[in-house]
Amino acid sequence: MQDIAERLLGNFSLNNNVGSEICYFCGVAENLTKEHVLPKWTFENCTQKFFTTDVNYTNQTYNKTTIPACRNCNNNLLGNIETYITKLFNRVNLKVTYFNLFEIDNIIRWLELIEYKFQVLEIRRKFTKAKSADYIPYLANIPISIMRESIDYSPTKAMAQIRTAQKRITTKSKNNNRNSLLVLQTKNKDFHFFHKMNEFIFLEIPEYKIALFYFYERSFEDTQTAQNEAKKIVENLY
Repeated sequence: MQDIAERLLGNFSLNNNVGSEICYFCGVAENLTKEHVLPKWTFENCTQKFFTTDVNYTNQTYNKTTIPACRNCNNNLLGNIETYITKLFNRVNLKVTYFNLFEIDNIIRWLELIEYKFQVLEIRRKFTKAKSADYIPYLANIPISIMRESIDYSPTKAMAQIRTAQKRITTKSKNNNRNSLLVLQTKNKDFHFFHKMNEFIFLEIPEYKIALFYFYERSFEDTQTAQNEAKKIVENLY
């Protein structure tokens, strides 16, 4: 993954707008497709599942929440990662088995990839749309939460956050992050999702009877401490 943030910042500085679409994984501008911020299989490919925006409380479906990706990255890079993750989830029965360290590291990387896509989605909304355009700058709390406090979302800060998200994905060792990932068995029949930029993500995927909670920037000495922290957040937002 090249430094997409640098390219975005250059375009923004010249035009106060990003004039052309690019793949946010390799930077090319040809053969672009739509990459779902949340993979379609997580919300069971349902075109009706939605979140409510916090600006005018209109609904936006997960199915239409996308960013540009070239055909090669979408089919090969991202497609292969999703195939790998779904095979892991399909194979593991948390009552009797668990993931090994290599698999845990790859689940973490997959969740970090989702965070990167949300960072891209956020900067596209902030900087690539005119004020008069019909778009939603921020995602809201119901039924999902991307609970963002009001921050100085300047171009420099936005690019720094993009770089941080990139760095997470490309950092090879996840030793310090393993206790930050909780993998839980769930009996719920409905898909649930909570997310706070740069802080945490919660995904409940009923098809695989798995719920995931991951802290992006916090590390813990043991999973019990992480579980206690996650429990407070889930109880507050669920």
